[in-house]
Amino acid sequence: MIEESIIKSNFIGRDGFRWWIGQVAPEEAQGDQLNQVGDAWGNRVKVRIMGYHPQNTVELKDEDLPWAQVLLSPQAGSGKANRAKSLRLSPGDSVVGFFMDGDDAQLPVIMGIFGSTAYSPSETYKGPFQPFTGYTSKVKSDSAFILKNEVGDQSGNTAQKSPRGISQSKIDSLNSAIESTPEPIKSLIQERTLNSAIGQTVVFASSNQASTLNKINTEVSGLVSKIKGATANQRAGFLSEATSKISGLSSGIVGNMIQSTYKGMAPALNKGLNKLYKKVYATVLAATKKSSLAKKAGTAAQVAMVPGVKAIQDALPCLAQNILGSMLDTVKGLLKGLIDNVQNFVSCIGDQFLGGLMNKIIGGIASGIGPLLGGVGKILGGFSLGGFLRSKAEGLLGIAKALTCDSPSKNYNAETNEWVIGSGAKEGLGAAVDKIADNILAAANIADSLTEVSAGAIQGLSIAGGGLGLFDFLNPSVSNPGFSSPLGKCYAGPPLDCAGIKVNIFGSNGVGAAAKAIIGNVVGEYAEATGSLIGIDLTNGGSGYNTPPFIEIVDKCNKGYGAVARAVVDYEEDSPTYQQVVDIYIVSEGENYPVVEDNLEGDIPYIVDHVVVVDPGFNYDPEDKVIDNEGNEYTIYVDDNGKIVNVLPPNSSGAKGTVTKVKEVKDLPELIVETKTGFGAILKPQIKPRPDYQGEVEQVIDCVT
Repeated sequence: MIEESIIKSNFIGRDGFRWWIGQVAPEEAQGDQLNQVGDAWGNRVKVRIMGYHPQNTVELKDEDLPWAQVLLSPQAGSGKANRAKSLRLSPGDSVVGFFMDGDDAQLPVIMGIFGSTAYSPSETYKGPFQPFTGYTSKVKSDSAFILKNEVGDQSGNTAQKSPRGISQSKIDSLNSAIESTPEPIKSLIQERTLNSAIGQTVVFASSNQASTLNKINTEVSGLVSKIKGATANQRAGFLSEATSKISGLSSGIVGNMIQSTYKGMAPALNKGLNKLYKKVYATVLAATKKSSLAKKAGTAAQVAMVPGVKAIQDALPCLAQNILGSMLDTVKGLLKGLIDNVQNFVSCIGDQFLGGLMNKIIGGIASGIGPLLGGVGKILGGFSLGGFLRSKAEGLLGIAKALTCDSPSKNYNAETNEWVIGSGAKEGLGAAVDKIADNILAAANIADSLTEVSAGAIQGLSIAGGGLGLFDFLNPSVSNPGFSSPLGKCYAGPPLDCAGIKVNIFGSNGVGAAAKAIIGNVVGEYAEATGSLIGIDLTNGGSGYNTPPFIEIVDKCNKGYGAVARAVVDYEEDSPTYQQVVDIYIVSEGENYPVVEDNLEGDIPYIVDHVVVVDPGFNYDPEDKVIDNEGNEYTIYVDDNGKIVNVLPPNSSGAKGTVTKVKEVKDLPELIVETKTGFGAILKPQIKPRPDYQGEVEQVIDCVT
C-alpha cells in the first residue's frame, strides 16, 4: 500500500476502479438529507458498505457512516433550468457504487440500485445488512393503492403537483376572473391544463329504444359546449362534424318512420277495401238478384284500387331517398340557428331540435305520399295522413318504438349508456320512450301549428321555407332572461341561479334514494364563492338496490369539475336496511362548484361523522393507528385475518372534555394508517355538521312504575 501510495497519480480512472455493494442506512442516520428535500445539500445518503464497514453499530454507528454521493441519470437532470427528478432511494435499499478516491475509500458514489420484490420484508430496522422497510416518519405506509404524487418524490411535502385536465370553456371561465381572484385560486388555475375531451358525453352502443334520439341529443349538447370560446374555423369544423353525425343517425329514423306510416295505413286500406266490396256487392245484388254477378262486381271494385295501392308501395323507396337527400342541409340549417342563439343547452332545446327533425321527416312523407292518396280516396274513409303522423298513439310513439327495427334482439343494455369524460355516469333519456315521445311530439306539433300550414303543405326543405316549424332555438331572444313563447319557457341563456349542486342517484333497479351535497374548502365571497365536494349527506336510503347505483354530481351552471362519488348498498338479508343505500363516499372532491348562500358565513363546523371501509386490506395489526391530516386519532378494529372491519372517529359531539380534542375539518381529510405490516385498505371519511352539545348528565332518576 505504501508503494502504491507513492506512485499514485491522484487521477480518477488511472488508479484502479474499486466498486462495492452497500445498504442505505436507516432514517435516524440520514438527518435532514432524507426528508427535508428543500433544505438538503446535494444528492447524498449515508451507506454501510459490505466488506469495508463493520456489521454492527458498536464499532461504527450508523450516524458516523460516510455520505455517498448519488450519480444521477442524464434523463433525470441535474436541476439546472429546473429540470430534475427527486431521488427515489429509501432506507434499506441495496445499492452498488465505487470509490472516487480508490483504496482510500472515503468518497463513495452510488451508481445503481437493486430493485425490491414482493418478498421484501416490511419489518423495522434491527441491524446492519438486515432487510427492513423503506417507510419513514415522512414517507408513511398509508395503505393507498396509488402514490400520493406521480413524480416519485420521497417527501410527502413536495410542492410539485400533477396538472388536472379541464375543458377549454372552464379554462376560459377561470382565466376571465383571474384578476379578481384570490392568490390561492390563481395557483389552482395555473395547475390546470387543457383537455378538450373533459366534459364531453359519450353514448355507448345500446339496443335501447331511445338510443338514437339519445345520441342526437348528445351531439347537439356537445356542439353547444364546444363552440364556446372557439375560433371561426373551429366553429365551422365542429358544425360540419355534428351535421354529418346527426344526418347519419337520422337515416335510420327516416326508414322506420316510412315503414311505420305504411303499416299504419294498411289497416285503413284493408277496412276500406272490405267496406267497398260489401257496398258494391249489396248494390249489384239488389239490382240483379244474382249473387254471382254481385261477387264479380265487388271483386272488380277492389281490383280497381290495386293501382293506387301499388303506386304508394312503389313510391316508398324513392321517398326515403328524397328525404335523406335534403337532410344534410336541413340539419346544418337547424344547427346553425341553434349555435347562433343558444348559449346554454337545456333539455327543452333538445326536444325542440328533435321536433324539427320530426317535422322535416313528416313533411317529406306527407308531400311524397299525399298526392297519391287520391287514387285510394274511396277506401281510406276518414283516414288523415297528417293526423296519423302527428298522433301520439300511432305516430311518433310507434316510430320511437321501431327505432331498433322489429326483429327481436338480446338486451345488453346497462342502466345508462351515457358517460361524461372526467365525471362518470350520466342519467340520460334512458328507456322512458313514452315521455320522450310526448315531449318531442308536443314541440313538433306546436311549432308546426305556428307556421299556419296544413300537413300536405309541409314540404319545405329549408328553414326559410317554413316547413320545419317555428322553434325557440331559432329566435335570438331565447338567451334573454324571461324569454317565453307558445312552446313554453325554454330560456337558453346563462344560468340565473348557480348556487349549489345536485346529487342524482339512479340505476340498479332501486328507487327512492336521495342525498344532498356538502361543500367545503370555500374560496371567494357571495355569488362568486366556489368550493369542493367534501361530503354527501344521505337523506333517504331508498329500496330495491341489488347493486350500487350510479351517483351523478350535477352542477347546472357547469362551472365545477372533478367531483366523483360512489354508493354503498347493504346486502345483508337480515338487516333492516337490506338493499338500501347506506352510504355515499367521496372518491374525488373536485373544485369550483358554486356554493349555496347558507354556507358562505363559514359558521357550520364539519367533522368526520364516520368512516367507510371501502376495502379492508390485508395484514393489519390491532395496534395500528389511523390519523387524519388534522391530527385527529381514530379507533381501528381489525379481525383475526388482519382486515380492517371498522374505524371510529373521535367523539366530536362537542361534549366537555372532547370539544378541544377534535378539530373541525374544512376539506376532505386524508386518513393515514400507521402500520408496519398492513397494506391495501381504502378508508373514506364521511363528513357531516358537528352535532350540538346536549349538555352533561347531572342526575339519573330511575322511576319504578
